[in-house]
Amino acid sequence: MGVVRRLRLVVLGTSCALGMSLVHAVSAPPADVPLSISIVGNHFVDGSGARIRLLGVDHTSAEYGCVDGFGYDDGHFDARDAAAIASWGADAVRIPLNEDCWLGLNGQPNSDEGADPPLTQLGYQTEIENYVHDLNARGIYAILDLHWTAPGTQVALEQQPMPDLDHSPAFWTSVATAFKSDPAVVFDLFNEPFDPTDPRSGDDKNPNDKVSWDCWANGTQPDPLGGGAMTNCVTQAYDDAGRPTTRYQIAGLQTLLDAIRATGATQPVLAGGLDYANDLGDHDHGGQWMNHAPNDPLNQEAASFHNYMGKVCDNLSCWKNAIAPVAKHVPVVTGEFDEDDFDQAKCAHQAPSTFDADYMNWADSAGVSYLAWGWIVESRSEQNADRCSAYFLIDDYSAYTPAAPNGVALHDHLRALATGKPQLVLTAFGASVGAGNRSVRISLRTKQNCRASVTAAASGIALGTAHASLSAGRSHVVSVSLPSRARKTLVGAGSLRLRVTITLTSTKNTRDVVDRAVTVHAVG
Repeated sequence: MGVVRRLRLVVLGTSCALGMSLVHAVSAPPADVPLSISIVGNHFVDGSGARIRLLGVDHTSAEYGCVDGFGYDDGHFDARDAAAIASWGADAVRIPLNEDCWLGLNGQPNSDEGADPPLTQLGYQTEIENYVHDLNARGIYAILDLHWTAPGTQVALEQQPMPDLDHSPAFWTSVATAFKSDPAVVFDLFNEPFDPTDPRSGDDKNPNDKVSWDCWANGTQPDPLGGGAMTNCVTQAYDDAGRPTTRYQIAGLQTLLDAIRATGATQPVLAGGLDYANDLGDHDHGGQWMNHAPNDPLNQEAASFHNYMGKVCDNLSCWKNAIAPVAKHVPVVTGEFDEDDFDQAKCAHQAPSTFDADYMNWADSAGVSYLAWGWIVESRSEQNADRCSAYFLIDDYSAYTPAAPNGVALHDHLRALATGKPQLVLTAFGASVGAGNRSVRISLRTKQNCRASVTAAASGIALGTAHASLSAGRSHVVSVSLPSRARKTLVGAGSLRLRVTITLTSTKNTRDVVDRAVTVHAVG
């Protein structure tokens, strides 16, 4: 998405069985085959030559923690985190990086928010290298993404329209040198290219700042004066409040790919289209991307597509007409996707969505890879600030509980792919305190008709069990009483942390158990 992120086939079935395409399911290579990835034709293959897709999550935080000064990341770039991701059935993690922190530019990384020991360039690089090792050890591919950049002496605090010639080639020279011996790494050239003069992407009225597809590819474009000459592309940089700062010379994606290959690195590279990687050629069946994509002499290039609600290509018609044609020629990786977080009280439109399920099922049928944003916990204040764009996949770091709606959708879908068995799907979950602080009201919604058994506990205190029959697509509320000890804790602290276990059972006795952690607040 082009916003600051601080912490983003049809589903068939009745009676609680979810029918979904299991095409190109996640499969790990045999234990004696080293983890590796390359491209053959229009698909990825592992070390044994088996076709694979990249399915997983974006672990955000390394792009901003080091410039905010509190740490290299969220503090969870470790083996335990990698194991949790693997348990979801994921085989890929995309890691957003900061140009300044990796290169040690413009006083970054800094320790302004009390990082102890102080943050250093070497420490940042080592943190990323160690996390990639932890992921690989769990059979997970790492996608390294140039996420935040800035030209000259401006600190990289935000997504810019395009890579800068000042630092971005040097970034990839350094990163590729560090990882060229790791065959389980993929390089994502630049997070979300965009043209600030395109109304879909920005409001820049200066035509000289336009980012054309030629600029995107090569950093140059035909001189408007004619004569066959080429001119360098220049566009506008912005600060973290979206205010224009300085104009800078663009580094085209070809320049970045060349920098990687010059190091001897042979791993696959991803190239995201314009309009925040949502446009691969919306009006010409993917022709813009295919006609302008950087030339890789190793033929190890894939397209990157980002898919969020509200963008032009957020619908089945566009996926079929613009994304599928590209996928017939090269692998397509959906580097980010999410549906709007309609459960957030601050979200203007509260209507439930099937966007996640619709997209993943279509991508399964088309052989397209996908990773959801973002593997992180958001506080309530962050959720309120982000509103519909509260894109987070987990509710806690203790159990890595899937967060509704996006974490639940991804977790359940990947589990189904990994096991080859259909999963029961809980599409919405919420909890609030009833009148007089005497009960907790738990709301549930599923995609299918089924029975639910709901057991809740708080601080070791059992709250009891409630039962309900759920109708597909409709919310249902059950209540569990609060014992006096739990009421006392709730009223005294003002809140209570609950652990809720939901057992879903279909009419054919298919079962699934879902755990959720949630904090409820006292009323009155």
